[in-house]
Amino acid sequence: MAKSSNKIRLLTAIVLTVMLVSTAFTVFMSATGGEDLGSSPYINRYEGSVDTGFENFLDGSVMYKLPSSIDKDQELSLIVMLKSTASVLDSYNNTNQTIAFTEYYDSAEAQSVRENVASDIDKMDSLLSAKHLPYEIGARYDTVFSGFEIIAPASEYESICELLSSDAVIVIGDEYEAAKTELVENEVDVKDTGIFNSDGFEYNGVSLNGSGTLVAVLDTGLDYYHTAFKDENFAKFNSGEYALTFEDVTALVNESDLRAEVMQSGLTASDVYISNKVPYAFDYADGDSDVYPLLSDHGTHVAGIIAGHDSVIQGVAPGAQLAIMKIFSDVMSTARSAWILAALEDCVALGVDVINMSIGTSCGFSTETDKDTIESRVYDKIRNQGISLVVAASNDFNSTYGSEKNGNLGLTSNPDSATVGSPGSYVGALSVASIEGAKTPYLLYNGSIIYFIESTDRVSEEKDFVEDLFKNLGTSQTTVQMQYVTIPGVGYTADYRGLDVTGKIALVRRGDSTFEEKVAVAEAQGAAGVIVYNNVSGDIKMNVGESHLPVCSISQDDGEMLAKVRNGTITVSINQTSHRHIVTLVIRLDECCNMV
Repeated sequence: MAKSSNKIRLLTAIVLTVMLVSTAFTVFMSATGGEDLGSSPYINRYEGSVDTGFENFLDGSVMYKLPSSIDKDQELSLIVMLKSTASVLDSYNNTNQTIAFTEYYDSAEAQSVRENVASDIDKMDSLLSAKHLPYEIGARYDTVFSGFEIIAPASEYESICELLSSDAVIVIGDEYEAAKTELVENEVDVKDTGIFNSDGFEYNGVSLNGSGTLVAVLDTGLDYYHTAFKDENFAKFNSGEYALTFEDVTALVNESDLRAEVMQSGLTASDVYISNKVPYAFDYADGDSDVYPLLSDHGTHVAGIIAGHDSVIQGVAPGAQLAIMKIFSDVMSTARSAWILAALEDCVALGVDVINMSIGTSCGFSTETDKDTIESRVYDKIRNQGISLVVAASNDFNSTYGSEKNGNLGLTSNPDSATVGSPGSYVGALSVASIEGAKTPYLLYNGSIIYFIESTDRVSEEKDFVEDLFKNLGTSQTTVQMQYVTIPGVGYTADYRGLDVTGKIALVRRGDSTFEEKVAVAEAQGAAGVIVYNNVSGDIKMNVGESHLPVCSISQDDGEMLAKVRNGTITVSINQTSHRHIVTLVIRLDECCNMV
């Protein structure tokens, strides 16, 4: 399985320029117990109140506090990292081996390391069992790190930490939701499918199509019946230079202990080998060898962009092979950290060149406390092994967007509004995003463009101001002239005295009352819609609850311009959109390649 380092670097560079970025978020925050991983060994979040900082006076070695958002009956996936037990990769690096890791992985020494890890895990299992706790041992790890997963109700978290924290680091695993595949406009050199046109792409005079390299895709699975992944199409770009063959897979399955083998008893090479194009595929979420997706085609979408090819789909590296690591469950519709870590272990064992993880939380962990987490350590080790770990930077507006409880606003105790997500924020991962100017709707007043921000409903789903307005008006036109009336004060009922807003747009200033209350009053007065303007600089992301009225917000400057006139006419049209911001992310190929 010898690799050409030049081709590996080139493939990494081209994949970076076109990788699909998907959106996902964690169901709950990480928490730690035992080893001091930073300034505070546990998570303490005060929802909507001032953080008093009293946790600084507590002893983290004897107190293990869960986030208040976790119910005691909620099932947790706990990742346990053994403190003093070396993994196979640790052993390999500590003994200054002259052979490749993939060769060392099959050695007797590596097998001895795995046996030591298994023995220490069994000892911890016995400790838990003796206490008759309601738990289940899930995935086990011994390649990149030494540890295992415990599945238990949140009510047992403290007991588990007390039993194991002296010999292990314990964190609550994240859960990710699969991203939705959406068509977007792309103004760079792309084909009709929206995929970057890599035809004739060269670097330092070398043509690149991915031949001889293996890309692991950790996602929702793969439609392996799709013609884009057929061997006859693959053969057009690969003349038999395979990074992974059936014989290689057979040797690994017969002589090693892949995580997949632990999950599916009696696993054979034939179970995971699909074709020359897809020499390895396994479902780490459901513990079986069928990676066909039942709930989301996102994984197929990503794999097609990277290396697919048929009469319609032309991926950027059609000569590359694919290792499909399904990490999203067909039953739970999420991806647990435990499954991702198991897939990453096997990625290292297989000797993949590039790992694509099109997942991410809405707010990346980047504090000193998070620097030394299990996930961060694993990603650092993978990077040091020479594998390019490419992760989605996240597509969220900011970390508070979509928050049902807080109405898309940050907390005074946690005002973070970051846009880069985890694990893309970890040092060991290369976070990648493609950003282009989104077409933003706007209003027109006396020739001036006024951009507005959509509001959200009770469950934080974004509304559509223009569509809702046209629907309420019952018109089939694409453009309407709407009168607006400036409401004095902040939109209380008394502020409407003497004003007629029937069938018009009420222009209301932010302040004092809630957004939902402002809209309810305007609706009771007969308004056809509401525009809320800010009382300070910046944008407002409003949650208007149960209201069915068209509602949007505008800036302080634009609002005060309209309010100064008091009454006027605004042009609203479904055709009024423009690129408000255009941002280009350029990654220098030589810099990318030097990272590998």
